[in-house]
Amino acid sequence: MKKIMLTIMALFMINISYGQFTLGPRLGLSSSTVDFDPFTIGGETVSSGNATAGFHAGAFARVTLGFLYIQPEALFTQSGGEIELNDGVLKEIREVEFNKLDFPVMIGTKFLKIFRIQAGPTFSMLLDAEAKGLEEDIKSGYKDSTIGYQAGAGVDLWNLVIDVKYEGNLSTFGDELFGFPTDQNNNQWLVSVGFKLF
Repeated sequence: MKKIMLTIMALFMINISYGQFTLGPRLGLSSSTVDFDPFTIGGETVSSGNATAGFHAGAFARVTLGFLYIQPEALFTQSGGEIELNDGVLKEIREVEFNKLDFPVMIGTKFLKIFRIQAGPTFSMLLDAEAKGLEEDIKSGYKDSTIGYQAGAGVDLWNLVIDVKYEGNLSTFGDELFGFPTDQNNNQWLVSVGFKLF
């Protein structure tokens, strides 16, 4: 992953010399889920629940070269999802929360002067993971770093940069939940607003 990041940064620095450059802060809201195959613990079925709300904040840059642009971002992201425990009589909801550093690199094109479409990889580093209501540490069941993807559309209005994107995992995000092996993915919808400083 380090070689990939260094290559992207090198290409980005080269592009700054020849293209149109934009930089600024951005923040937004997200709706995320924890997806996995249901399993049973002591007569209780554990399955994915509803989406939960999160947020992200950081900075973005954009280099425009002809009809294409490259838009790397550096974001602190809070995401998660609900997990349902059902014994056939009662249903208990556990909310899982993740704090991550995300580094999406969007490649896109602009049309009709203000609209954009884009897609690209995202590199994530997990800072913290917790299940609300439980004191036990669940971070050990998740990967320290993962690779995913983002795809979506955006609009530029004056100095505002507005994006709607979907994020999914290309590598398994978690392989253990409550001590039981299971493949997990943390997928999310993101709505972001950025401001061009120049």
